[in-house]
Amino acid sequence: MNMNILRAQAAPSRLHVLLLAALLGLAALAGAPQAKAQAVPAGYAVRPIVIRNDVGGDVGVRANEISAMRASGQSVEIRGAVCYSSCTMFLALPGSCVSRHTQFGFHRPSYYGTALSPEKFEYWSQVIAAHYTTPLHDWYLRTGRYSTQLMMISGAEIIRLGVPECS
Repeated sequence: MNMNILRAQAAPSRLHVLLLAALLGLAALAGAPQAKAQAVPAGYAVRPIVIRNDVGGDVGVRANEISAMRASGQSVEIRGAVCYSSCTMFLALPGSCVSRHTQFGFHRPSYYGTALSPEKFEYWSQVIAAHYTTPLHDWYLRTGRYSTQLMMISGAEIIRLGVPECS
């Protein structure tokens, strides 16, 4: 599968995050980690961001993005064909859901494919696992974090592991 095509298809979800940041004044979502999320004005509902074909990225950046989204009440619908690597960290965002047809890919934490020191490996494994439901968290720490290749789990299995299905 051509990863460049997947990256190009992932752009709309990131664009939605940036548009949300601009609309809500959430500089943290736009890349300024020291900014604080602002509450959504009363009477306004925050629409879920639809994630389509996200192949992942930097875990630290994603963790900050998700933290700001959680603070603002933002949820996601993971509906694309794939959600790999750090994209899977959206799974425990409150109010989020997944399509049973999405394929989720998990692997070890690394620095652009290079193995981490044991201390960094443990730290980043815990950061990633903290974004999962308990059954998925336990599986990741027991099995998923040791794989150098993507370990695929279907959306149907993710739903069985406690993540709500999108209606």
